[in-house]
Amino acid sequence: MSGQISMLPEGDETHWPLAILVAETPLDVDGMRAGLDMIESWLRREQPFALLLVAACGCAFQRDVAVLPMLAQRLDLVREALCRSLLGVAVVAPASALDDARRSLARLPLDMPLEVFEKGSLAVRWLCASALSPAGIIIDSL
Repeated sequence: MSGQISMLPEGDETHWPLAILVAETPLDVDGMRAGLDMIESWLRREQPFALLLVAACGCAFQRDVAVLPMLAQRLDLVREALCRSLLGVAVVAPASALDDARRSLARLPLDMPLEVFEKGSLAVRWLCASALSPAGIIIDSL
């Protein structure tokens, strides 16, 4: 471990049905679980939404071998709800982490629009055009 303290991710529903999850520091297994718990709470609403993941630190999770299997298992458990409700995912990461973020996103078993951006404004526009608008959802607060 690099000595960084892992904080829990923060969720923002201000612009629902655009859900925002922010990781200020790399997440350990507990931080990743907390983020997945938040996503699962949004899935329980049974309403369509798009997800903006902001990895302010670059890599959203620490290089912990337990993270990817746990992530895959949790996604598998909510696969039907993901297919019903999650319309698309955009990840915002620093330029130095874009390739790693793209590779990580490509490994996820998700059949929906997925993309990685360096700027949040571009990610939001892409989510609106690629995921929300095709579902007839307009977010007036953006």
